[in-house]
Amino acid sequence: MTVEDQRQAWNRVAGIYQNRHQIGVDAVQYGPLAPNESELHLLGTVAGQHILEIGCGGGQNCVALARAGATVIGVDISNTQIEFARQLAAAENVSIDFRCADAVDLSFVPDASQDLVLAVYLFPYIEDVPSLLAECARTLRPGGQLVISQDHPIRACYWDEEHEEESILPARSYFEPRPLRWSFAETGTPMISHHRTIGQWFSQLCESGFVVKQTLEFPLPPGMADEPWADEYTSEVAIHLPQTMILVAQRQ
Repeated sequence: MTVEDQRQAWNRVAGIYQNRHQIGVDAVQYGPLAPNESELHLLGTVAGQHILEIGCGGGQNCVALARAGATVIGVDISNTQIEFARQLAAAENVSIDFRCADAVDLSFVPDASQDLVLAVYLFPYIEDVPSLLAECARTLRPGGQLVISQDHPIRACYWDEEHEEESILPARSYFEPRPLRWSFAETGTPMISHHRTIGQWFSQLCESGFVVKQTLEFPLPPGMADEPWADEYTSEVAIHLPQTMILVAQRQ
């Protein structure tokens, strides 16, 4: 998919996505079936820090960070998501610099100006990961932190592309490099996400000037059936395998 294809796809699904999941602003959220920042304490005290969130979606994490005293830039490819984010920030009475832009081109962010770059469920949609990691490294100050949250790579093995659903048995090789193709629920909007092994993640981060400090994986949380994301996961798989992976890396 081209950048414009991705923009139009997310513009089409943004309203349904936001209405379905009702993401909160009390703490940074790391994605489906993952603990949030109030439990993980990955970011430390953010007051006074400069934070860039790429793939900010509806801006909920940006609002949580701004409410905690950070100076925040939020970037998303979708005009519709950014408009939602601006309205949310206004409703919450916080000032955030929201930009509609391709995450691979962050030229409006000065070099070494950010203490933290946050990317929650963005990287699977990016084909050119080296260029994005280069932008993350450029915008971070030396010693700054990059936090990436995404589908755990093992999930790709269970995606049955023919039926567009999660299988209870492996449906493709963990080492299969082809992107995963799927349609956003209720809309039929085509999407593409890119699979990389854990080893590839470590290699690409290292080559981009980062040191991985933490790798977090999580068991299925209690009460999965009550989660707003539950219908997007197969419990027979999720009960045995991690669904979200978080990487915490530091710019050298």
